[in-house]
Amino acid sequence: MNTTVRHSRCYTIFFLIMLVMVCASQPACSSHPAKSSPLIQSVETPQGAELEETVTVNGETYIIPPPWTGNRFAPPELDYSDFRRIPTDYTHKKSKIYILAAAYQPVVALLQAAEKDGIFLKVESVYRSVRYQKRIFKRMLAEGRTFDDIIRYVAPPGYSQHMLGTAVDFFPSNWSFSDTNAYTWLQKNGGYFGFEETYCQSNLMHMPWEAWHWNFIGNTQEGQANSDLLSSRTKKSEASSQE
Repeated sequence: MNTTVRHSRCYTIFFLIMLVMVCASQPACSSHPAKSSPLIQSVETPQGAELEETVTVNGETYIIPPPWTGNRFAPPELDYSDFRRIPTDYTHKKSKIYILAAAYQPVVALLQAAEKDGIFLKVESVYRSVRYQKRIFKRMLAEGRTFDDIIRYVAPPGYSQHMLGTAVDFFPSNWSFSDTNAYTWLQKNGGYFGFEETYCQSNLMHMPWEAWHWNFIGNTQEGQANSDLLSSRTKKSEASSQE
């Protein structure tokens, strides 16, 4: 066999081995974690229907471009009774922040477990209705920004997981969060509490990386119930939040 060819094959094999090792070391990231949750329904496009998606803000209609296309959610019918308030000890600036009742105990358990490990997570945002999301766009448009520029950083109304009441933004909700010990802790432990990093660095949806954004998709650990993760302090926090 030609020496050059033999060396080329060796380099190819070495490269493939290194690629497999690198991929194996990366945190898991689902192709569409939002739609894997039993709590979430996505909007299905009827067969033969026009594929173009639009949103109307301030009476003007905008076409939804990739990567948002195909990632719209069905607006859930929610009212105040469907939510629980996260204890203000765990919210940024002690803000009153609400989360869907099904995700309340898991998020409190997660926050307490992190605190026990010396990681002091603060929740900055959870539920945002479609109407609230539109207000964000109205304000930014009024500031002179274009729709295409805004959606580089903000989900269009109807496309944000925050409208579901299950998505949690931890403080600080910006690029600097990826350099914190809190992010490292969440990567290792978030899944045990049913939370998943929706827009990780290598997400298959090609969305911008949002290390601070974690969505509750339910417990994926076989044979492990969320109730098993709750401490007596969690139950006390739950009771105090009702007062």
